[in-house]
Amino acid sequence: MDQFIPRQVQHINVTYKLYTSNNAENYTTLDDYARIEDNIPEFNLSRIPLKIITHGWMSSTEKYSIKSIKDAYVKYRNVNVITVDWSSTADSIFYNWVANQTITIGAQIAIFLEELKKLYNVSGDQIHLIGHSLGAHVMGIAAHQSNLTIGRITGLDPARPLFEYPSRDNTEKLDSTDAKFVDIIHTCGGVLGIESAVGTADFYPNSGIPPQPGCDSIQKIFEACSHGRSQIYFIESIKNIKAFPAFKCGRWLDFLSNDCDQLSFMGEGVNTNVNGKFYLKTNPTEPFGRSLETICLLT
Repeated sequence: MDQFIPRQVQHINVTYKLYTSNNAENYTTLDDYARIEDNIPEFNLSRIPLKIITHGWMSSTEKYSIKSIKDAYVKYRNVNVITVDWSSTADSIFYNWVANQTITIGAQIAIFLEELKKLYNVSGDQIHLIGHSLGAHVMGIAAHQSNLTIGRITGLDPARPLFEYPSRDNTEKLDSTDAKFVDIIHTCGGVLGIESAVGTADFYPNSGIPPQPGCDSIQKIFEACSHGRSQIYFIESIKNIKAFPAFKCGRWLDFLSNDCDQLSFMGEGVNTNVNGKFYLKTNPTEPFGRSLETICLLT
């Protein structure tokens, strides 16, 4: 057997937990090089899609939204899930410092992705990277630095400060070249989230800016409710892939004027052959998605 020689990068504490299909509570911990300490019989990641999820600033994979994304996938979809926790860095109150650490964390995750391929024969097409806020940029950097061609990245309201304003190089943030398909859900555009279209397909619920419906109280504004809505919408889309019908338009005013054409569904069930800007409306409370039947009743 060849001797294991890890690639060297600056090390930051990152925890990887693997949840296999239909088991949301029990997990297997992988190290930075995707190795497992315990001998698990018939352990195979190459059979079904692999969802890899991470969080943003002042968060972790144990917080409600990220944990709920994991739980929804394990319950409703035949997939394996890996949660990526870098909260030892993300917990710092110094946003600028944390934002700058995304480059190092992304590089670490890139190595992890390559080792998944080597150890478990996981292909880039199997991998779907999902990140919220700073975590979206972490995933973009990881995909860019990896030798794999990643199939899909979903950016949940990617962070704006220090990424869109002021702007940084595309190699240091999420952009459309980081995977075969990159879909973005914008919910706090121009404030905490990026406003410009940076994906293959960019979705703008309620024009993509705050406050999102149901997030308009003073308390919810201070709680960054609109920034978090991207995660809530995505969770609902895992449970119902047709919950969020969206339409390709040049801008929000075109959507309001019904001057749109192509239909796609926002979130988990997106058509990976589409591109451009898509607009939609949501409800202020659950269910947030408006089915096509509901839209027809309202028009």
